[in-house]
Amino acid sequence: MREPLSTILKKLVDGGGDTPRTLNGILGNAGKYGVDLVIIVLALPFCLPILPGVSAPFGMAIIILAFRQIIHRPGRLPKFIGDREFAPDTFEKIIKGGVRILDRIERFSSRGQRRLPQLANTRFNAFLILLMGVVMALPIPFPATNTFPAWAIVFLATAQAEEDGVLVLWGYAAIFITIGWFWFWWKMMWLLMTESYEYLKGIF
Repeated sequence: MREPLSTILKKLVDGGGDTPRTLNGILGNAGKYGVDLVIIVLALPFCLPILPGVSAPFGMAIIILAFRQIIHRPGRLPKFIGDREFAPDTFEKIIKGGVRILDRIERFSSRGQRRLPQLANTRFNAFLILLMGVVMALPIPFPATNTFPAWAIVFLATAQAEEDGVLVLWGYAAIFITIGWFWFWWKMMWLLMTESYEYLKGIF
């Protein structure tokens, strides 16, 4: 029986001085789960949140990795993103936060039974991860517009690594919540613009 993703992530911290503190380092040390693990690590700061102000570069990295999954290319990031070292404290904070989140996500899974595995490994899921990465990378001024897409990415990437279709369904649910959240704010913005226009028209 293979190790859970949370255990693999924990070992990245417990490795001490040999811990790879770059995204390409994780890709090289996590084996076949490297791409999904890095996607999870990139989305984690927006689930917690613990690392503000990096949604654009992290979203771009998610887009690149998801696109490479779609076209069945090995996971690799450009040097300016993938070879940039995290500060030790920041890296440890992200990984330890990730371990906690993945431990909780296991409660939503099919608990090792791998139900609906055919639902977990599809290009469609990689495309959805790419789409949520685009949403994260955009400078959208609404609150929590990174949080819900990040949770969708974490669920879907974990589902791909775990081959668990139940987690895919949770990922889909997070995407529907994201769509609903954006619809709500666009509706509010449209209402505000309409009311402002009517108010100004009445003045002039």
